[in-house]
Amino acid sequence: MMHPSGALALEYSQRAEAYASYWGPVIHPMALPLLSAMPLTGAQRILDVGTGTGALWPLVQSAAPRAQLCGVDLAHGMLRAGGDLVRGRVAVMDAGNLGLRATVFDAALCAFVLFHIPDPVRALRAIHATLRPGGLVGVVVWGADPGLPGVAIWAEELDRVQAAPDSRDPAVMRQSWMDTPEKLAGLFQQAGFASEQVWSRRFVHEWTVEKLLATQTHCGIPSRRLSGLPTEAQHACTTRVRARMGKLAAADLAYRVEVIYGIARRPA
Repeated sequence: MMHPSGALALEYSQRAEAYASYWGPVIHPMALPLLSAMPLTGAQRILDVGTGTGALWPLVQSAAPRAQLCGVDLAHGMLRAGGDLVRGRVAVMDAGNLGLRATVFDAALCAFVLFHIPDPVRALRAIHATLRPGGLVGVVVWGADPGLPGVAIWAEELDRVQAAPDSRDPAVMRQSWMDTPEKLAGLFQQAGFASEQVWSRRFVHEWTVEKLLATQTHCGIPSRRLSGLPTEAQHACTTRVRARMGKLAAADLAYRVEVIYGIARRPA
């Protein structure tokens, strides 16, 4: 059986283009408060753990104009989808087993990735080792998250057609380990970091029914459960979900989520 991290990397590789088109634009603005809060102006080398398609790189480069960026991600398909933006500056690598030189980076970023790692503390310790003394790590994770609008509708309709349960292994869904500032600060401490700032912020993303359906049929739990159904059953299920979502009020189509941010320093 494939290791949970390998299975997750394969999933992201296969859905890289869909992720970049549908989900990336939703969550990338939520990472911006971290970049605004981190003092990156003088950084010379920055490690991006869980680079994905590199969508945040232009913003990171703006915050750190003199920095050389290096990215790692276990999903080779995500890195490939990044094209020229990341080519030559990234490597396929497990965040829990970073094969990088020690004490060479001034800062490291880990945006919406830490909860996907079976052992988050081990990953933070691996990042810690790559940082020079005094180097910073910045992390973005989910706080209170009710799921996208219509999640209950999807669950009912997928259960109705006897779709298989979500195939993603719980080992790569560690949100509950870090979904408050206190929990994230605790992980920093276990990994040998000194927390500098850990805070939360709430966001609201307004959806239309069609954009929401496009996202859910390409990314996330509904898409994974749908993929195991025959084509006709997928179409019938999605049609019923569309009809039910079309009756939702605008307020019910708002995605209200909490995001947790943390900045910590490797002690000098």
